[in-house]
Amino acid sequence: MGDMQDVNALVTLQISLARIEETLKPLAALVQTVAEVKDVSREALLSAHQANQKLELLEPAVSRAQEAAEEALRNAATAMEKLNTQDENRKWVRRSFYGPLISSIAAVLSAAILAYIGLSGR
Repeated sequence: MGDMQDVNALVTLQISLARIEETLKPLAALVQTVAEVKDVSREALLSAHQANQKLELLEPAVSRAQEAAEEALRNAATAMEKLNTQDENRKWVRRSFYGPLISSIAAVLSAAILAYIGLSGR
């Protein structure tokens, strides 16, 4: 009887080992996939480091470009202020010129009308 139990135990162990082997077969393929993922992740990390280095090299140029753009914006704002001031000054120059001109024409017309009335009334 003891031999029979040993045989049953051995058969049970063989069956269990067969199941374990079947379970481990996909793991062997998974090991290959993990190795490939590891290689791809190394390449991605290397690419990220290279991109970071390139960005660090570009940073001073971007900073200078930003400073130049800010300076151009300030210059444009100053130019707009000057143009607005000049436009306002032109208005007043026109008013200063046309005001006396209209007054002079009105005075000449008034004098002409009064002279005509004075001459025709005699």
